[in-house]
Amino acid sequence: MPISVPVGLPVPRLFRRFRLAGVFFGTVSLLTACNSEPAETTASKPTKTSKATTEAPATTEAAPLRVSVFLEYSGGMKGFVPRGGADKPATEFQKRIGALITETQVNGAVAERKYYLCENAAPRPVKFEELRDVVQGEVSQAALGTELPQMLEGILNRPKAGEEVSVVISDFIYGPARKSDFSQLPNLIRTSIAPVSRQQLAVAVFGETSHFYGSYFPAVKTPVQKRALNGEKVPYYVWVIGPPAQVARYAAEVFKNAPAQQAFFGLKTSTPAFAPLLTKLTDPKLKSSGGTVYAENNGLTLNPSDDPVDFSVGLDLKELPAAWQQPAFLAQHLQVRLPNGQASLLPNSVRPLTDEEQSGQPVLAPYTHVVRLRVSKLAAPTATLTLSLPAPETPDWVAAWSTTNDNTPAPRTFGLDQLLTGVRQSYPTPLPAVFTVQLPLKNDK
Repeated sequence: MPISVPVGLPVPRLFRRFRLAGVFFGTVSLLTACNSEPAETTASKPTKTSKATTEAPATTEAAPLRVSVFLEYSGGMKGFVPRGGADKPATEFQKRIGALITETQVNGAVAERKYYLCENAAPRPVKFEELRDVVQGEVSQAALGTELPQMLEGILNRPKAGEEVSVVISDFIYGPARKSDFSQLPNLIRTSIAPVSRQQLAVAVFGETSHFYGSYFPAVKTPVQKRALNGEKVPYYVWVIGPPAQVARYAAEVFKNAPAQQAFFGLKTSTPAFAPLLTKLTDPKLKSSGGTVYAENNGLTLNPSDDPVDFSVGLDLKELPAAWQQPAFLAQHLQVRLPNGQASLLPNSVRPLTDEEQSGQPVLAPYTHVVRLRVSKLAAPTATLTLSLPAPETPDWVAAWSTTNDNTPAPRTFGLDQLLTGVRQSYPTPLPAVFTVQLPLKNDK
């Protein structure tokens, strides 16, 4: 079901050669996007432009995060956490996971945090200090471990698990006792994470490699059932599961310096602040150009039949994962739709705002990014321009990190693509949009 949230950004009346739009700056839909004709880009022809002001949107404080961290501590994971010393540098796993659990412990965005070890059966609650000791290598005996689907099922079937963020740290090697289970890997994963589909949760997957010291237990047991490694690199993963907006916030504010290998499923953010930027701008590159454009009652009035109209909009994208806030990612994935018209992103027009710009220009303060748009055709008296971020599908790195035979250690994981196929199948096709914002337009011919 689409979720629509009305957004109102009042602006004063101006008088120029185009009448002011009397339309209401409609709704922001988080789950649906409008269809449209293909976008078109034409050269800009600067002319005299009108000016309008926009009032900064009201901001709402995000709900505090409740986080539970689960570390699989089995014989297959022990090699990531050797006992260190002054002459023994920490492994990448110890550095990364040590920093992640510490950030979870001290970050002000997290109101409540709990820690667990996943050993033989159900997750065992532990204190932060005990989990930190395990990561530092201060526990001598590891558990036998439990099979991957059962581990995920035990985590997600806890009471109120769907109301918090679950952070699962594991090598995610699936070596079932029954060899016939290999053929059902996507189905087993989909069954074990059933609450993801039922409760419309999001799953974020982060992949990384680390030096490994000790017994390595591959999923494929031939020619050997285990190998002794002395620093070879093998992968491990962090899965973040929970309500979409909370997963997005944890990825943006807590999981700092996340690895490049990221995959998100079912991720949606809360409504981003969004408005056209027409006045009180000191940077000429942000000012509107081409055909004259006016604003009133949160819509725009323009007539692109004379010249294409270029203008800037502000977006607050701080809830997006850090990798998704990068201009290259946004330029590649943001979509502009305008039924009965043609609109597009201008090339190289997506950029983050600097602290200096936000503090020096109040009109920019509510936003993290500026996006430059062009309307080159508007055939109807009124129309709604839609700017959305569709959810990307499974990224290419997943296939590159997957293997059907992991008996020889390498920076690949047995059946990783099958594991994430089970995750992907827990969601509809296409995936829901991460966010959608809408801007009413009026054609003043």
